[in-house]
Amino acid sequence: MLSGSILVFEYLYFLLQARNAQDGLQEHLTLAVEKYQSSCVHAKVNILIEEAFQKYGEDVETLCPILVHIAKENQLQRC
Repeated sequence: MLSGSILVFEYLYFLLQARNAQDGLQEHLTLAVEKYQSSCVHAKVNILIEEAFQKYGEDVETLCPILVHIAKENQLQRC
């Protein structure tokens, strides 16, 4: 779920910038999580993460850049 978390926080940052943080942080975080859970990328990201772990096990050195790449390629603003 690292990539999912990265996507949520990246979208949270986007929301805070776009709305000048007019609402509270909690409201924006809730919106970001809801957006991710209902997004076009949620299922795809889960599959990609599962495939990465199956292929590389728990090799953190290898997985970290792969998970970051998954997050970058599946940003929520693109949905």
